[in-house]
Amino acid sequence: MSATRLLAEFVAGTRYADLPASLVTECKIATLDVMAAAFVGSSMPWAQRVVEMVHELGGKPEVSVVNQPWKTDVCRAAMANGAMIGAFECEPLTGSHASGTVLPAALAICQRDHRAGTDFLLAIALGFEVSGRLQKAAVGLENTRSFHNPSVQGPFGAAAAVGKLLGFDAATVASALGLAGSCAAGLLEFAWAGDDTKRVHLGRASSGGLEAALLAQKGLHGPVTVIEGPYGYFNVFSEPTDIAKLTADLGKKWLIQPASHKAFATHVTHQAVVQAIQDMKREHGFNAKAITKVTLRGAHRILHDRHTVRDPLTVMGGQYSLPFTAAVALTRDMSNPLVYNDDAVKDPLVRALAKNMELIIDKSIPDSHGAIPPADVTIECGSVTYKQTTTPHKGSPLNPLTWPDACEKFSRYTRTLIGKAQAKAIIDAVSDLENQSDMATIAALIAKA
Repeated sequence: MSATRLLAEFVAGTRYADLPASLVTECKIATLDVMAAAFVGSSMPWAQRVVEMVHELGGKPEVSVVNQPWKTDVCRAAMANGAMIGAFECEPLTGSHASGTVLPAALAICQRDHRAGTDFLLAIALGFEVSGRLQKAAVGLENTRSFHNPSVQGPFGAAAAVGKLLGFDAATVASALGLAGSCAAGLLEFAWAGDDTKRVHLGRASSGGLEAALLAQKGLHGPVTVIEGPYGYFNVFSEPTDIAKLTADLGKKWLIQPASHKAFATHVTHQAVVQAIQDMKREHGFNAKAITKVTLRGAHRILHDRHTVRDPLTVMGGQYSLPFTAAVALTRDMSNPLVYNDDAVKDPLVRALAKNMELIIDKSIPDSHGAIPPADVTIECGSVTYKQTTTPHKGSPLNPLTWPDACEKFSRYTRTLIGKAQAKAIIDAVSDLENQSDMATIAALIAKA
């Protein structure tokens, strides 16, 4: 059986009872973390422009948009919510950023159709897994071929999740995946100037995958060899790979476990470096103005050209640059995501630290696929030198985010954006997600009263 059909059989045949209890917990944590990211994103001007466009386009008022008092149709809601989730580099990574591609589509259908929390959890688990398996089996998709992972894998995951919610059989799921394949797109060219295209990739993928499933429901046919075919996913987006890895242990081992979350509002490859800098500041108490030299030594994966732009002009550009993010972390408390703002980008001290930072690619450190290799951070303040090797950041697979951690992070990220009563109601509802009879209740909680 082809890879596409095997994935379709997996999606169509998996039941909620088949989900490991640990995966259900991880999906609940991911849902709360997504909502934190969406509220932060709703305050960002670039996301607000997307939301404004969606509002102007109208659409049947059937589902909610995060932090907005109005409703729109499922596809436009997925677009807006996905853009807000991906607007500020703090959304969960599990399943190749599937939190911003799969979850908005699934939530929109669940609200429209008044589906139970268990239906939602099953749908996002399956969508995350499809997206994550595609990402893990591809080779060189980003660093060599220059495609953006979530916008390429996202439509497949969203289509799988929606197809499950709509009760598709395996043949219809395969057709939905075939249609979603033509929505897979997204280039990394935004990296050099920090352009806004990255901010809309997740929303576009979510909307595209959702629409693919709706078209399949209407009877449109997509190529059921979309993943393995000569003009399919792997031959277009990936360098040569073993496609068998895509479906190995499918249904027995969930490749999205353990989960992956961010601790800071920056690219995943920067997380451990920021954590090390935060720890060094707390331990040694040095003043950023006293720093005379900073050196980062690490694998090529964290020091790739697109992640080492020294003079970004936008917040997005800064969040994608390791030296610039390190400079921001040296001058600010990154536990508050909102400190990464225009003032930080324009700060002369930040720009000087980033410009003069020494970056050393250590070829002896492998570019571990799926794990961020360690790096050395050295900070010199005149004759005094501080050095630390990074350890897995909070939220990484080796240092997982627990439910109490997720609640603390949600409260911290949203405390200036929503009231305590609303925050508590959201936390309580998500904690009991498997017992929710109507996801419209939760969707209403994240809308603006």
